[in-house]
Parts: sequence; C-alpha cells; structure tokens
Amino acid sequence: MKLLDIIDGTPIRYGYRIAFLTNFYREPLLRRMELEHGIIRPEWTVLICLSFRDGLNPRDICEITEQPRNTVSRAVTSLTRKGLIVPAADPADARRKVLRITEAGRAAYERIMPMFVEGERKLMACLTERERGDLDRLLDKLCRAVPGWVGG
Repeated sequence: MKLLDIIDGTPIRYGYRIAFLTNFYREPLLRRMELEHGIIRPEWTVLICLSFRDGLNPRDICEITEQPRNTVSRAVTSLTRKGLIVPAADPADARRKVLRITEAGRAAYERIMPMFVEGERKLMACLTERERGDLDRLLDKLCRAVPGWVGG
C-alpha cells in the first residue's frame, strides 16, 4: 500500500495516521451502508446521535458532530421523509423542535451498527487486550482535550 510510505515521512505523523485509519475503517462501511440500506453518512450521523440521546434538536447535533447546519438539515429532511425520525415540539420550549427516532429508525440503526462493530473488531484485531486498553485510554485523553486546542 503506497500510502503507508507517507507515514514515516510526513511532519503530521499522528494526525495523518489517525486520518489514514479512519478512512480505511469508515469509507468502505459507509459505501456498503448506502448500497445496502440507502443511508448516507450525514443521515447515519443523525441516527447515531438520536440513538444515543433521543430528543435532540438539529443545533445540538451540529454541536456534537461539528457537521455544518445545512448538512444536518438535509439529513434531517431525508430521514423524516424516510420515516426514520419525526420532529416534535420541545417540551421545554414550544418554539423549538426536537427530533425523535421512530421504530423504523431504531430498526435501521440496529441493522447497520453491527457492520461498524465488526469493522472495528477487524481494525483492532492486531492489538493485544492490553494494547487496546492503552489505546482506549490515550484516545479518551485526546478526545477530552479537544476543547483546549480546537480552533487554534
């Protein structure tokens, strides 16, 4: 794989390797998801968010995912047309709408997520249990540090 040659030569060794792994893990799964289930990446992002916490509004999803508002808006419109989510009045503020995942949306999530779980299992198969634990702790530390460096 020719791209591997760049790993040792790039001045952004960590960012490049994280992106490299992400692309080879995620992209084939996203293509398969679209072909087999008719769900595209922005829609999947919304389904994941609502599966984790139902009742979010689109702005919440933008903040959580760093996806642009127009991308989330198109995904919400498409998922609503497909019957996978429904807008509802926000009980805390009747002027706002929140999004609710439908039974069909939950079923789609449950059908698709195992593909990503299996992909992650394959990704991590070369690591020992201890290495996976170390990586988990390091990734958690990096994720929690994002507010301190993002945007600068």
